[in-house]
Amino acid sequence: MSGNQEAIRRAFLRIAKLKESEPYEQNLMKFAEYVWPVCEPSIPFIKGWAIEAICEHLEAVTNGHIKRLLINVPPGFTKSLMTDVFWPAWEWGPRNMPSNRYVCASYSNHLTERDNMRCRNVVMSDRYRRLWGDRFKISNEQFTKVKFANDKTGWKLATSVGGIGVGERGDRFIIDDANNTMDMESEAIRDNTNMWFTEVVPDRLNSPVNSAIVVIQQRLHEDDVSGVALSRNMGYTHLMIPMEHD
Repeated sequence: MSGNQEAIRRAFLRIAKLKESEPYEQNLMKFAEYVWPVCEPSIPFIKGWAIEAICEHLEAVTNGHIKRLLINVPPGFTKSLMTDVFWPAWEWGPRNMPSNRYVCASYSNHLTERDNMRCRNVVMSDRYRRLWGDRFKISNEQFTKVKFANDKTGWKLATSVGGIGVGERGDRFIIDDANNTMDMESEAIRDNTNMWFTEVVPDRLNSPVNSAIVVIQQRLHEDDVSGVALSRNMGYTHLMIPMEHD
């Protein structure tokens, strides 16, 4: 094969790659369906209006239209996978935002560490690297379940309520179930969690203007984190998905 023929072949391959990746780069739910087998190879991806609504609101955060997002959703709606796994992977690769930094918190660091490993598995998978592997590489220097990074200064940190280090600030602060069902009757624990949410979290952003906070949880109490965000009019766009559609 001549040099000219090889150049033409490579050009066709680039065009085919761009054509294949374009639908996933424009739509978070399509991307989630594409990488779903990496996390759940034996469970089918089931589309629905609830998942679509969550994806549309996360897309609005990516596009800069929403800076504070509160999502209330019952258990079993793929909330952790969509918000703490697929969305960061989508922003890094398909949306070409690998410098984004994520602080991800829950009532237990076990949950955020689990999702950190799942997100890391996605961005290191063959199907992901085939389409977006040229946009960043995972760092060997920062590669743990608590925090992993890429070569474009982006990273993803797993922590818990009250457990974030003083020096860490992110472009996205994701709070997935700040309240533990077992502790909701404790006023002291609720007060400590709400103080962390209102006083610590806003100070952990890279930019008070451009960085975003995303809260997703099931409602557990009138005075849970969602109740505080709503009752104090903290500027959150509220997506409420009920267990039964009214």
